[in-house]
Amino acid sequence: MLSSTTRLKLYRILNIDLFISRRISAGDGQGRTSPAVKVAIASVALSIAIMIMAVSIVGGFRREIMQKVTGFNAHITLYSGDSGSGVLFFTPELDSIISKTPGVRSRSLSLSAPVLLKTPDAFKGMYLRGLGADADTSFLHSCLMEGRLPRADRRELILSQGVARHLSLHAGDSLNLFMVSDRISARRMCVSGIFNSHFESYDEYYAYAPLQLVQQLSGLRSGEGSSVDIFLNDFEATPEVSSSLIERLNDGIVAGELNQVYNLDTARNRGANYFAWLDMLDTNVWIILTLMTLVALFTLISGILIIILEKVRFIGVMKAIGASSSRLRHIFVLLAVRIAGIGLVIGNAVALMLVGAQALWHLAPLNPDAYYIDFVPVSLSLPALLGINAAFILIIYLVLILPARLVSRISPSESMRFEQ
Repeated sequence: MLSSTTRLKLYRILNIDLFISRRISAGDGQGRTSPAVKVAIASVALSIAIMIMAVSIVGGFRREIMQKVTGFNAHITLYSGDSGSGVLFFTPELDSIISKTPGVRSRSLSLSAPVLLKTPDAFKGMYLRGLGADADTSFLHSCLMEGRLPRADRRELILSQGVARHLSLHAGDSLNLFMVSDRISARRMCVSGIFNSHFESYDEYYAYAPLQLVQQLSGLRSGEGSSVDIFLNDFEATPEVSSSLIERLNDGIVAGELNQVYNLDTARNRGANYFAWLDMLDTNVWIILTLMTLVALFTLISGILIIILEKVRFIGVMKAIGASSSRLRHIFVLLAVRIAGIGLVIGNAVALMLVGAQALWHLAPLNPDAYYIDFVPVSLSLPALLGINAAFILIIYLVLILPARLVSRISPSESMRFEQ
């Protein structure tokens, strides 16, 4: 433990060093900041702002793409393993096993069947997916462009905007639906709503209707479908929950509680190309972070060296009156940290304002055909923001020790000759 006298002495020394570093940054002694300091501050501010925006944009893309992939595909999808009819029987025993698996948030029976949609002027083949009463429809709600979701007691369906345009349909219009299985089933359907997720690979091939209606068209009874959609509390826990669920299903089959085998698939597997695209974006972000850090360090080091050269006479005088080289190095490190701190504050303020404006008003648009979304998404977490700033400050402090060591090589006599 340091004595009170020693602590007081250290406090005074630190205050004096901070005061001197502030005076040095003023440049001309009249409060006007040195050009080298201005350039260094601007470089740090620009670099940290670009870093924060890059991380927030990639985070936004990850959030939006994940919402879309898991909107069309459940976190885990359970199929019948029978090679015959492929019908899955959602028995109470199966429901109990799934619901009791740790990490499972919800589950619902689903049914997809191929259908032909026809109007007087056009037709379109696609899959009709049944929405059960307990199905998670929040994603479809968020994608609705007009109308509403279909009601369970009516012959209604929703179509994507591209399909509706192809068939010249709007919300409230009617069309003929045909399903061919063992027999041909036909229904007159009403378009209750139109959605657009900008995922053409799904939008062009899926329409949605009440589960009971799709079961009737397919000749199936209540509790029968093509899959069970399972959503988890944490999407990142999909591998662990999948393994646990497979083990529980196998135990149920061995115990005689279940009378059929099952296949399991995940949203990450079904949307592998989208997640590979996100991984590529992550690589680009690391490149941006590295380049911006190097640019900021280069400018900051250059600024400190210029300031040291400008203050050679001051360094000589300080050494002549007894200041140690370590203390002078400490002064210039504090100066560099002060410059970096001002730049960090400005950069964070600018980045947060831009990210907030983009999140509220979607000022920067995108081509949805290329990016699956019509605006630049942003998402910035507090840990990510603090992590970027902490890592940046640490790197700056460690690197700036090197140019500050130049101070120890300057002697009072050399400083006088340098000034002349």
